[in-house]
Amino acid sequence: MNARTETRPAHQVARQAFQALGEQQSGLASVFAQAGNLVSLQAAGKVSLPDPVVKAMQQILGLRLNAGQNLTAGDMQQSVRLSGQFREANAAFPRGGMPGAQPDLKSVLLSFRSLLQQFGADAQVTRPAAQPKPPSRQDPPQGQTQPGSRGFLPGSTPQILQAMLKETDAALARVRMTQLVNTGLAGDERAQAASRPMDLVLELPLALGQETGILQLQVGRDGGGQSEDGENEAAWRLRFAMDLTATGPVEAAVSLRGGGTYVSLWVDRPATFDGLKALEETMMASFADAGLDLQEFRLVRGLPPRSAASYGTLVDRQS
Repeated sequence: MNARTETRPAHQVARQAFQALGEQQSGLASVFAQAGNLVSLQAAGKVSLPDPVVKAMQQILGLRLNAGQNLTAGDMQQSVRLSGQFREANAAFPRGGMPGAQPDLKSVLLSFRSLLQQFGADAQVTRPAAQPKPPSRQDPPQGQTQPGSRGFLPGSTPQILQAMLKETDAALARVRMTQLVNTGLAGDERAQAASRPMDLVLELPLALGQETGILQLQVGRDGGGQSEDGENEAAWRLRFAMDLTATGPVEAAVSLRGGGTYVSLWVDRPATFDGLKALEETMMASFADAGLDLQEFRLVRGLPPRSAASYGTLVDRQS
């Protein structure tokens, strides 16, 4: 992105919006954790919430991929479609998309926000204390730290509804930030970067027992030309990261090129690394079972190096 591009009005507006949303977001993990916590407390009779609010939270939780089952390509495709990143694009189709299609995450959160306001919650601009690194198509993905299972202590029903509105607004800010990054208007790309940015960033919720993990996924495609020497053959790049209570931070990079598959897996916690090391042959065999020609598999102790740039450099403030 050159200086001329960054001075275009659309880029200026998007960059300003990205900065404002960055101060309001707290990632997606918290809203799922709070919804799960409150649904459990409601079932145990420890809180008393309006039935429509409980059903709405159950709908939010229903958007998670169930990692306890054997996930298929169709399951992943459905989760991507429901990530909220394509809400406006789908609305552009006749009749607002596919008839009878399940609402995506952004639509569900917007409806939940409206419902909470109907029950008296007051929308307020807030700045959460804990904020994950902003989404990026350039920097490596980073997992979102799991909030405590008892996020906020239940108070009166109005207090709970107000707290959930705050969580919902923070999650919506995160979804909108990711959408801006995916448009290429957020100032995420850096001219001095050694590699081209990824094409798409997604954040997908996974249900793992009582925990909701957020899988940050980056997808990129290179090549695809018609050169006879095959150098421009299409290649796919995939990077993802998670940070679960049971495993700690885990990151991966997968590339598909020339008919071969190349995998690198970084693990931060020693116990998790040792457990995966014991399963290394099984993991490698699973690629063959899936019909993939595994050319390289690297299991690395520790995480890949981070960019020196910090999020604060994106915020233009005057003190």
